[in-house]
Amino acid sequence: MIYSLPFTFGRRELSVEEASYVVAGVPFDSSESYRSGSREAPHAIREASREIEDYDMLEDFDLLELAIADIGDIEVSFGSNRETRKRVFETVKFIIDNNAVPVLLGGEHTISAFAIEAFPEDTLFLSFDAHLDFRDEYLNNRYSHACVLRRAAEHVGHENVFSIGVRSACREELEDAKRLEVSFIPFDKCYDLEALETRLRRAVEGRNIYLSIDMDVFDPKDARGVANPEPPGFFFFDFLKILDFIKGANLVGLDVTEVVPRYDAYTPVLAAKLIFKILTRYEKSK
Repeated sequence: MIYSLPFTFGRRELSVEEASYVVAGVPFDSSESYRSGSREAPHAIREASREIEDYDMLEDFDLLELAIADIGDIEVSFGSNRETRKRVFETVKFIIDNNAVPVLLGGEHTISAFAIEAFPEDTLFLSFDAHLDFRDEYLNNRYSHACVLRRAAEHVGHENVFSIGVRSACREELEDAKRLEVSFIPFDKCYDLEALETRLRRAVEGRNIYLSIDMDVFDPKDARGVANPEPPGFFFFDFLKILDFIKGANLVGLDVTEVVPRYDAYTPVLAAKLIFKILTRYEKSK
């Protein structure tokens, strides 16, 4: 008798063909401009997910009802954005072709720009992020974590990107976003949670959405272990208050990025719990 389990998200052992949601790690942090180490996050988030109870009392939901498979980490190329982009794209496309929702564990936020290219151009790229990330390039790199929204907009169209919780940007990217009529909600417009949920619900109603969560959208007092902390921000419980917006959407993809475990052991737990919460709310809405 062998008493062992594979090191998977939430201890899941389903095959891709059996799953509704497929987890893949993307341990890539080639362009981090402040704290590096988000390549360590997929392992830390998985580790945290394995110790979260299977029954969520607050949601009155058994997490084992979520049909999750974990295919491990994508073998990224740290020296080549182009090769990593190709590998992320092909992996996400493989998951989609198997009629499942990809759930990516970052890694820096750049992985979201790679992943969205696997989806149709009318997909809504919904990003929760402290930073606008709309630079055309940063340090001569067009595939920097500071350019994520810009690259996503080039694929799905400026009208199909929407960023929430923004509180940091350079003047030029802010002017570009306004000129191109990119939708974003500054964090000081997020204090009224009821109004925010209503606005989000209207924006996503009936849409295919790719949901991208940069963990620096949370207040650094809540999520200390991120690549670019930016106070103030959402607290986890406040985020849960607006999360029902997802019930009117068709979730086609999800990622959680920018966790840097070496700075804090709690942030990976928060990320793992967040994934379970998002999938639970969405699953209950079906």
